[in-house]
Amino acid sequence: MKRSVICIIMLLIFVFVFLFAGCSKTIARVDGIEIKQKEVDTYINFYKKQSTDGELTQNEEELKTLEANIIDSLIVTRLLEKYAEENNITVSSEEVDKQMGVIIGTYPSEEDFEKGLKDMGIDKKFLVNYFRSLMLSSKIFNIVTADTTVTEDEVKQYYEDNKNTLFLVPVRVKASHILSIFPWVEDNSEETEEGREEALEKIKRVEDKLKDGGDFEDLARQYSNDTTSAEKGGDLGFISKGQMVEEFDKALFSLDVGEVSEIVETKYGFHIIKVYDRQEEHIQKFDEVEESINTYLLNLHKAEKWEDFIFSLIEEVNIEYFTDVEGTLNSTDTGTEDNTDTRTEEESE
Repeated sequence: MKRSVICIIMLLIFVFVFLFAGCSKTIARVDGIEIKQKEVDTYINFYKKQSTDGELTQNEEELKTLEANIIDSLIVTRLLEKYAEENNITVSSEEVDKQMGVIIGTYPSEEDFEKGLKDMGIDKKFLVNYFRSLMLSSKIFNIVTADTTVTEDEVKQYYEDNKNTLFLVPVRVKASHILSIFPWVEDNSEETEEGREEALEKIKRVEDKLKDGGDFEDLARQYSNDTTSAEKGGDLGFISKGQMVEEFDKALFSLDVGEVSEIVETKYGFHIIKVYDRQEEHIQKFDEVEESINTYLLNLHKAEKWEDFIFSLIEEVNIEYFTDVEGTLNSTDTGTEDNTDTRTEEESE
């Protein structure tokens, strides 16, 4: 099986399972289980609703790729449902109701919840089936990956292989600033020289107060237009090189601990910066990152085992596509027969 299809398969956990009534063209079949065009169209419309302009893309190839991904995700969903049925894995109505209750509880009222669904292009039944599918997939995943482990040697080896890159902490400085913002940045008005001069005059007054012995943190709280940091005395926390805009970054890393900058201009306005601490470049110790490495490797091994499991389900069945927008699940590295030459069009009542 070509590993490129895994991006489609891993999206399965987010696929919404919905049963449609009525007449709809069969566009794919997996061991007698049919995928209807109406199902795919519903997902396409759902994704359009999430787009700000109501359009996904005008590119025909991109639309075909999206449709193919949806078809393949639905096929894998059906295979998981079949596996669950054969292995007595179920999701109770109580489990689904509990999850629905959590979601509904995030809205001010039931009416607001219903309106939210309408805005997303779905209904309550759609969401119920989504959670049922999600929870079923999660149960199967937990069973399939239950015996996954990571050895201490694996964790140590990963650390040794990556300590000079992933665990290299660059130079960082702990800094605060006072910002005199440009009016047009604050209110989306037109950029003017008058507004620039106004911001400059304000920061100069702050600079004079600092030179007269004013406390940096107090002045930040009183005058800074960066409302997030102002209430913390201008504190920006630790900053690495390249994290801020170029002009700010250059001034920041030229300062010594305890030093205050001259006025610095950026696209946001005028700043005065103070450095409080500096941490030189260093490699994190193994015991600092051991737990995170273990978690990462465990999740990676589980993902690999899940991928292999999904492929095993696919390889055991016969998948047919009855549309020119064809999925990729018949692409194999082991010579599995391709069904592209047997395409027909079927209508199902």
